[in-house]
Amino acid sequence: MSDTIVPTPSDRAALYLSIGVAAIGAVATIATTIARLVEVAPGKDVPVTVQLEEQTVGLPLGPNGALVDASVDTATIVVPHAEGATLFALWAQPIWLCLCVLAGLALAAMFFLRVARGQIFTKRASRLALYGALVVGAAWLGSGIFTAMAMNGALATVSDGTWDSGFIVVSFTPFLAILLLGGLGGALDIGERLQRDNEGLV
Repeated sequence: MSDTIVPTPSDRAALYLSIGVAAIGAVATIATTIARLVEVAPGKDVPVTVQLEEQTVGLPLGPNGALVDASVDTATIVVPHAEGATLFALWAQPIWLCLCVLAGLALAAMFFLRVARGQIFTKRASRLALYGALVVGAAWLGSGIFTAMAMNGALATVSDGTWDSGFIVVSFTPFLAILLLGGLGGALDIGERLQRDNEGLV
């Protein structure tokens, strides 16, 4: 039995289109990262998005711009002077996330290419999926740490150390992506073994 499963022309075209989208995503990621680093580079007047808890502010949403109380979960503050660990985190977070996204897109492009060529149930295909899970995990962990450092440092700076910060933003969406990619890698590996065993019976 051959280890090649040739996709239909339309499926192959869709896969090649996905590779093109991944390339566009890589360019957009680099551009976004450069734009953020340009904001961070001076080390002063840096906008930072921070997580808040049980904060109520007045917003001009009422008749003729009257203030209406609203609960605010996040806010963008301007840090006059970012130094030390805060500045390091502000640099590290976009760079780390950019590298992880580029690695993930590269793995996705290689996986799509293998599928387009019909090389699905192979060791390399399963490894690409598992490597993707590792990249998502690294992005989740590293970006979360650097984001928390930047956010808490920014709050400490603008409040002159009087704000009781210590937030860690946790999202479980990447965790689901890790499970899906890990499951995909495991399924492809099982498929490769079954295919190899069937070849031995022929």
